[in-house]
Amino acid sequence: MQINYMKQVAILMSAFIVLSCTESEGERSDPTINADSTTVTLVEVDTVPPFIAIESNFDTDSLILPEGFTYRVLFQEKTDLVTRADGQTFPAKGNHDLSVFVPDEEFPTTKGLLYISHETKYADKNLGDGGGATVFEIELVDGHWKVNSPFNHVDFAPVGYTNRNCGGSLTPNGTVFTCEESWAWDTEYLYQGGKGHTDTTWVNGLSVWQNMGYVVEVDPHTREVIQKHYKMGKFVHEDVHCMADGKTVYLTDDMSPGVFFKFETVEQFDYSDGQLFAFKQGEKGGEGSWIPLPMDTLSLINCEKIAKSMGATMFVRHEWLEEVNGKLYICETGEDDFDWEASISMGGTVPSYLSANFSTSEFHFDDPFGRILEFDPATNRMRSYLEGGFLSDSSGCFSNPDCNTSVTIGGKTYLVISEDINWFDRGRVSKEAEQRKDFFNEIYFLDLAIENPTVDDLMRFCVAPRGAETTGVIFLPDGSMIMNIQHPKSTNKGVFNKSTTIIVEGFKR
Repeated sequence: MQINYMKQVAILMSAFIVLSCTESEGERSDPTINADSTTVTLVEVDTVPPFIAIESNFDTDSLILPEGFTYRVLFQEKTDLVTRADGQTFPAKGNHDLSVFVPDEEFPTTKGLLYISHETKYADKNLGDGGGATVFEIELVDGHWKVNSPFNHVDFAPVGYTNRNCGGSLTPNGTVFTCEESWAWDTEYLYQGGKGHTDTTWVNGLSVWQNMGYVVEVDPHTREVIQKHYKMGKFVHEDVHCMADGKTVYLTDDMSPGVFFKFETVEQFDYSDGQLFAFKQGEKGGEGSWIPLPMDTLSLINCEKIAKSMGATMFVRHEWLEEVNGKLYICETGEDDFDWEASISMGGTVPSYLSANFSTSEFHFDDPFGRILEFDPATNRMRSYLEGGFLSDSSGCFSNPDCNTSVTIGGKTYLVISEDINWFDRGRVSKEAEQRKDFFNEIYFLDLAIENPTVDDLMRFCVAPRGAETTGVIFLPDGSMIMNIQHPKSTNKGVFNKSTTIIVEGFKR
């Protein structure tokens, strides 16, 4: 199994298995030709799917997986105690979101740190108000990953704390970028009548609300915060991806309408200084361009509005993004029944693949299911790769994609997509679940060799417990999957009544 680690893990593994010319049952060998010679190399491509797709289930308090797969709990909200730098321990924060595996330098395939973000915004006098993160060591022992250290606290106090730590990535420098998915546009939003950020005096030259909504860099080994990257702009940061060149960073914005951003560093691998850009799609989906944005402090605080006024293309809530073979796959989660009149009047432009969906009122729009976008940095072209909606056999609905990652199994690369449905209506759950007002989300695998896929090409891998979304999905070196079960319904029976980090085992190696 080969795994794409640039986004969340950093393990070097061989890309393919070179085979002899014979084929075994259930497999085929696709020839690839070396351009510099006449040598033909046969690359294994397994025709047997990595699992048997499961059916939807809209009445479960537990995690449903395909036959042959199991899960174990690694880390759980409130149940586990987190150790501060002073040695004191306190119940863990919840809303587990981003997962990052940081491989050990000496034993990179069997040992490393697991970094878990907390998408929280509440007062916590012991572990710090607002967002947070926990770091602990895991090790592969007798074929199973086990926690091998205390659960260690990351202290965000030196940068004035954080708000709603969401997605992020491992940088080429071995540090972690964590995104603040924060709608902090005034102090009261953060203060929440005393239930949120209780210290509203910290400024660093900014009002406290102006200090929330950025990319924050953390050293996972020392668990110390390096800095908030103000030059990457203040907006509703969902996810961030650092390219291997050490200069280019792509950033997604979970607003409706939101903007697709790029940051170019001045010095390679130094993310403290650079230029922020906003994307503008070309006519009819043609080659796009990047608009350089003003880099003064006030402009960076308002970069989203400024980008729209300069003609940036607008999107319906960008979520996570994943790089595969040089292209970026972005979850655009969609939104029900909304109006873009103000943003269009401001100067923002509508992407070509959405223009046909606008009603006769010109600004009224309905996008209940969302889609997967494909962006090619080499050509600056953005297209809809997969539209959400109902499967043709009426067996389910793929809706509101959020977290994504990728994995290569048997020579095939799959995009692994987690839902986070906007609401429990419009066929996104069963009629019975809708009557109970229950949310259910699923994870799907999609073969990226399919050039123009439909929802019928998706393979359903799991159904999350009642009320929960799955997020922070990554794959470890042996193929085991890390998954966060975020905000499940508190009345669920069994273990999934609070946010939990689990490991899923059963993928063939």
